[in-house]
Amino acid sequence: MKEIKKFKVIRLNSSFPSFEDVQKARVKFNDIAYKHWVHDDLFTWKWYLLLVLSILPWIVWWIVVDKKRLNEIVLYGSLITIGTYTLDNIGTDLIWWEYPTKLFQMIPPLLPADLSLIPCSMMLIYQWSKNWRSFLLFNFLLSLFCTYIGEPLFIWLDYYELKDWKLIYSLLFYNIGGMLARWLVLKIFSVSEK
Repeated sequence: MKEIKKFKVIRLNSSFPSFEDVQKARVKFNDIAYKHWVHDDLFTWKWYLLLVLSILPWIVWWIVVDKKRLNEIVLYGSLITIGTYTLDNIGTDLIWWEYPTKLFQMIPPLLPADLSLIPCSMMLIYQWSKNWRSFLLFNFLLSLFCTYIGEPLFIWLDYYELKDWKLIYSLLFYNIGGMLARWLVLKIFSVSEK
């Protein structure tokens, strides 16, 4: 029986951190972030407002949504949610922005915006727009509102802090994301009807 030799991994440049180094730093960071969240965020008025902003839009949406088109509207909202959550994770990881106050410490993005406020409001715009022309107008107006009223309000409330991101990028994201999601939903439903 041949003896299996153990090989030691030789790093060409030891000045770079190893995976283990990165994991140790993550553990330390998570501990610090948790302590900050428990002592500075949890059960403050800002935390309760984030909680309300996570739940209230869904209640309003459920009252107003056209239940006959529920599948279509929920698909649209799901695509919006995937887009906002993905961009938020990328932006947080690349430090384009930060969230000084969070609803949950372990979830990097601003949960009420990504999973509640933005999808619910965009689903209503989708529902109320009967054609592309009205959708483009309402989507643009909502994008303007989110970008130049909603985001600055969240900055003022210390929920959101811009680093290398400009508000105009958000305007483009809301607009293009909404249009792409609508196009995809209409495409899927036109194929399924054939």
